[in-house]
Amino acid sequence: MLSLVRSGARILLLRIDDGAVLEALSEEFSLTEKRYQAALDQSFEGQTLLLIPPFADSPGTARVFQAGSDPAELLAFLLNSRFGEHIVEARTLPRTILFRISGNYGEVIKQMQSDFKAKVGKIPFFLRWRDSTRVAIIFTLKNLNGPVAMKDICPDVLYVKMPYETLLRNLRSRAMTYFNEARGHEDWKSLEIRLYDSWERYDLQTRRLRLILEEMELGLVLGEGWGKDYAHVLMAVTVYRFHLATFLDVQQIKEILLGLEYDLSGKRLADLDLYEEKKKTSWGAMAKKEENREMAGVRFRKELMKKLLPATRRKLARVEKKMVKQEK
Repeated sequence: MLSLVRSGARILLLRIDDGAVLEALSEEFSLTEKRYQAALDQSFEGQTLLLIPPFADSPGTARVFQAGSDPAELLAFLLNSRFGEHIVEARTLPRTILFRISGNYGEVIKQMQSDFKAKVGKIPFFLRWRDSTRVAIIFTLKNLNGPVAMKDICPDVLYVKMPYETLLRNLRSRAMTYFNEARGHEDWKSLEIRLYDSWERYDLQTRRLRLILEEMELGLVLGEGWGKDYAHVLMAVTVYRFHLATFLDVQQIKEILLGLEYDLSGKRLADLDLYEEKKKTSWGAMAKKEENREMAGVRFRKELMKKLLPATRRKLARVEKKMVKQEK
């Protein structure tokens, strides 16, 4: 539900003297050629960015490929396939660990630097760093469920001389402590989401809401279950409740919920009320001038769709298609 630490893509520089090496790799592995900046921005955990410099007697720039395999798999294939003699140089950049922060990441850097006897560097120098025995800790404000672009990375990087697996294990065990330290140990907000559907499609509605909560990493779901709400005095209705602990502003959560109440045509899909303790959060303060609830919902729906990964948009569309069928 809330990922604070994950691995970054590996980067392998492979200097070769025969184009047949690249052809063999392309046949054995799924390689996607990209521009260098796009490859960095769109890379993800478990991938390798393969940099192939031009041949010594050929001008040009390095070609960059995304591969869904580890550098060791690529090199083992080449060696076992007798292409090793055509490898002029093979070098990996430091392994990377992405750490999500919220607040003042300078405090976290100071603490981690002390805890791990780390060196502080800058992003531009990371891409030229030759000491692959060090691990680079990279910080970002973005959630870690999807690719993290270079523009979303904080400028300071920590280099730690420690085995990668050991460092990753240590960071995961202390991730929440570091995360809260960056926030100045500010209290998390305790919210309740109350879901009501007049068509009683709660299996699909809860699947849809969980999909968004997990994709956008809005916080920690501490519990869920059935409850009662009162639309009018003495008129109780059954609702499904989610208890959410979050570090985000209440307004951010409400905007997302409004975006789930409507589709892009303005059709109402659900009632999603948000409470902080016993206080209900109103949509009115978030609406623009002369904007009613439906208009605000459609606007927030458009904003929500822009933030979701393509795969998540497709999943959401499939669930909502099933919901429409159950109305008939």
